[in-house]
Formats: sequence, C-alpha cells, structure tokens
Amino acid sequence: MKLKTKFGMVVSGHMKATEAGMKILKKGGNAMDAAIATASTLAVSIPNMNGLGGDSIALYYSSKTKKITTINGSGKSPKKASIKYFKSIGLNEIPQRSSLSITVPGVLHAWEKSLKKYGSKKLAEVLKDAISFAEKGIRIDQYLYDFLRGDVYKKLIKNNNFLSKIYGLPKDIKIGKIIKQEKLAETLKLISKLGCKSFYKGKLTKIMVQDLRDQGAIISEEDFNNHSTLFQKPLSVDFQNKKVFTAPPNSQGLALIGLCEIFDGIKENIDLSDYIKFKKSIFELRDKYCLDPGITKYFRYKKNLDFKKIKKNYSKFFKNSGDTSTLVVVDRKGNAVSWVQSLFEEFGSGIVSPQTGVVFHNRMYLEKISKKGYNYLKPQTRPFHTLCPSIVLKGSKLDLTIATPGDHGQPQTIFQILNYIYKHNYKIQKAINLPRIRHNEGNKILVEKGFKNYFNFSKNKKIKTKVYSKPHRIFGGVTAIKINLDKTLSKGADKRRNCY
Repeated sequence: MKLKTKFGMVVSGHMKATEAGMKILKKGGNAMDAAIATASTLAVSIPNMNGLGGDSIALYYSSKTKKITTINGSGKSPKKASIKYFKSIGLNEIPQRSSLSITVPGVLHAWEKSLKKYGSKKLAEVLKDAISFAEKGIRIDQYLYDFLRGDVYKKLIKNNNFLSKIYGLPKDIKIGKIIKQEKLAETLKLISKLGCKSFYKGKLTKIMVQDLRDQGAIISEEDFNNHSTLFQKPLSVDFQNKKVFTAPPNSQGLALIGLCEIFDGIKENIDLSDYIKFKKSIFELRDKYCLDPGITKYFRYKKNLDFKKIKKNYSKFFKNSGDTSTLVVVDRKGNAVSWVQSLFEEFGSGIVSPQTGVVFHNRMYLEKISKKGYNYLKPQTRPFHTLCPSIVLKGSKLDLTIATPGDHGQPQTIFQILNYIYKHNYKIQKAINLPRIRHNEGNKILVEKGFKNYFNFSKNKKIKTKVYSKPHRIFGGVTAIKINLDKTLSKGADKRRNCY
C-alpha cells in the first residue's frame, strides 16, 4: 500500500528521537530502520525510562505480506535466580531497587536482529544520533528536571553514587543544563563497530558482569551468552469491524485483547464499579497466562481463556445478551512499527555498570518468591511484561499503529483510544487529548476531569474516585499514527508526556 507521504512519519516520546527517525526515512530508510534510530536515541534522551540495560517488545507490519510479527526483546532471569536461592539468603521477596532484580537486558539484541530481518540500513548508521547525543550531551527539559529533582531519584542515589556521577546531584540540576553520558557513548561506539555480540558475547559482557557482580548481582556471562530475541505470532481480536493486534505472553497484551472483546458489545454509561469488576476479571486471566512463552499454556488459551464467561456474568450490560518509552513509525510504503522499551521503573534497579554507563532494569522485581498463584520466580525464564504494543488493521490494510507507557495502565489506555476512534469517530489527536480513567487495584479508580465515555461516576460508596483536574502522565503518553481514507497520515502525540 503506497501512501500519500514523501517519507513517512515518526512519533515518539522525545523530539530528538523523532528527528533521528525522520533523518533515516529521508535517507531512504524504511520503517524498521527509522524505528531503531528512534529507539536508540530514546535510550539516551530519556535515560530514566529506557536504555541499553532494559527490554523491548514490538510489532512489525509488512505492507508486502500484510502480516504482523511480534518482536520479543525481553531477557530471561539468571540461571541462579531460584526460589531456593533467595530463601537461602533470607529473602521472602525480590528487592525492588537492587542488583538482585536484574534480568538479561534484551533491547539491544532486538534492535540488531529486527534491523537485519526487516531493515535496510546498517546498525552503525542508525546509531549515529544516539552516539552523538550521549557524547555531546542531552539538554535537561522540564520533564527530566522534575524527575532528577524528585524523591525517587534522591532515594536511588542515596546508596549509589554511580548514578549521580552520570546524571548529577539534585541540587545541581537546572533546566537547560547539558548531561553527557560519555561511558555510554563509548559503549555505543563499540557496538556500532562490532555489533551486539560485543554486548552479549564479548568484551562488554565481561566488563558489565564484573561491575554487576561487584554490586551483588547474580547474573553471569553465561546468562548473557544464551540470550535470544523471539519472533512470534501476535494475538488479535475483532473490534468495531477492525482487527486489533498485540503481543502474546509474556507481554500483557492479553489484557488489551480482553478489554476489546468484552467492551465491543457493551452498552454505554455503565457504572464505574462494574468497569472495575470487568477489568479485575480480565487482569486475573492476564496474570494466569502472561508467563514465559516457553512454559505458559497460552497456545491453548482459546480453550481455557473464554472472555464470554465474563460477558455472561454481566450480560445485562450488553446489547446482544510507570515507566516506559514508546515510538511508532509508518514509512511511505505502508510498513509500520509499534515499539515499546523500558527499564520497568525509573532508572530500573538503580544499578549502573560504571565502566560502560549502562543502567540496568529491575524487571525481575515482580516475580514472587513463592509458588502460590501463577507468577512466581523461575530460573532462565522471561518474566511477566507490561509492554503492550498494538497495531490495527482494516481487512489486511494498516489502519493504526499505537503504543503508550504506563505499566499496568497500558492496555487500559490503548483500549480507551481505540474506543474513542472506532466507536465515537474522533480524530486521532482528539482521541488522545480526551480525558481517561485508570484502575490499579482495590476499589479506587483514577479519573481525569471531564471523563465521560462508557462510564457513570459510581454511586457505590465502596468505590473511591480520585479526580485529576488536568491531564496527567499517570494515564500514559500515547504515540500513534492513523492511516486516513485518502491514504494520508495523521499523527497522535500525547501532551501528557514529551511526545513529538
């Protein structure tokens, strides 16, 4: 499908990252080339949200084959990471901000493998802007200023001066100040010359593992050596005469599928208390099935995972019964990418490899040191992931590519945007600007002022509603590109974050 665009379009969580992707499109690169240029620049320009020490999960749409592929760039838990081991050192849970919460970072491997499979440019070319910004410095904007002066960062650097040596002390942070990531620049330069093998099976591996071991980590060179990127079939569901695609387990994409299936036929104006019941039921199934693809039974989920049972329980409502960075790209030929990458929480584990400048995520933190329930720690497995990219097709043709940060709120936010666009016929930017809701747990629901959509404010006294007077970043930061009927492109960049 040839579109009415000279080069294509990029939307991401930072202006410089979007510009990096557009440079590649203007040089004749395709959607994947631009995506990796954007992703690598995001890793430098929003360092507290994502980086080489994190993971990624993405979707790729080929306009030639009309097929969508999931790119699973999540890493496995260390070989030594067993319940028995953690119990032996006196722990009943994995420390949140600790070297013990680190799994193998998969994002870099996913960049290279995706580029080789779907791109046309060399890794060295698409990493140029990322290297330049790491070397010459990124300018502190309002968002980074607020974070580096905030309580989370202050706690992280309290017992870890490696982090503050790179990003500074809160008292010295000023808007407009330049932060250089020189060790990270050296690391990226080496990777651009030698490829990701230097990170997983080379000089960098030895350096990083030693740095991490010195800080109490249990990850090994063998863990890095055995890493691989998975190319999987996506999950999909019909919604408003379109087909919504997302990533399979270990991604929480299953929750987005559930929300779309449940609410596709639901009446308007149900009570917020009932939304909570629906959402809880769907997320319980998510927690049961969104495990490592090598061990979960999700391949048979259609037999076991029946959203119709949830519908039946609430049939009276039916007519017929964190933190993350994201990017989306569409090139002139209609190829598309929805890419999500993350350190999980801000600066992840808080642990830095001082010799390489790589900050590592804390993805293993959610794993339980107990065999109760489904989501418990196992060695050499991919942990549960909140990353939830999405692409929508109309027939076999691309209609929308979309992604958002927001940890457990990601499927909720994407669903609401899909609902605004396909059920209420809003333009993409208007749909993103409209107020949203978010439910985390219990009977408390977060609401942006002016929210209407499906729900009435609850009369149930047990339901507690927190209303935000202005759009807030807790409700996500959507990046999206919509294909119009005339084959032009419309952008969607969320004002809640620094999307551009």
